[in-house]
Amino acid sequence: MIEKRNDALRTNPDVFNYPTSTDIGITTRGSDVYWAITAAMAFATICFLAWSFRLPRSKRIFHYITAAITMTAAIAYFTMASNLGYASIIQEFQRGNPKVRGVTREIFYVRYIDWVVTTPVR
Repeated sequence: MIEKRNDALRTNPDVFNYPTSTDIGITTRGSDVYWAITAAMAFATICFLAWSFRLPRSKRIFHYITAAITMTAAIAYFTMASNLGYASIIQEFQRGNPKVRGVTREIFYVRYIDWVVTTPVR
C-alpha cells in the first residue's frame, strides 16, 4: 500500500532562503490543498490540449491559450505547495491566539506573478 505523506515542508523549510524563519507559515494540510489544486490544473491542461486536436487547426488557438493559462497556474500552485515562492513580511496586526501569533508571516509572491502573466491573456 502507498504511504500517505507530504514531505514538502520538511524538504523546503522556511529557513531555506531567508535568514530567519517565519512565525506564521503554511501547514502540511495547506500544502496538501495546494498539491490537489496543482493536480487539477495539470489535468485541465492535458484535457484542453487533448480537446484541441478534435477541432480544425484554425480554432485550436483558443484551447492552446487556455492550456497555457492553466499550466501557468499549475506551476504557481506547485511552487506554493512546495513552500517556495514566498516572502517573509512583518505582520501589521498582532493576534493573541497562540495558533496564529507571530511577528512575521509568509506571503506567496508567486501568486501575484501568476496573476500578472495570466490575467491579460484572458
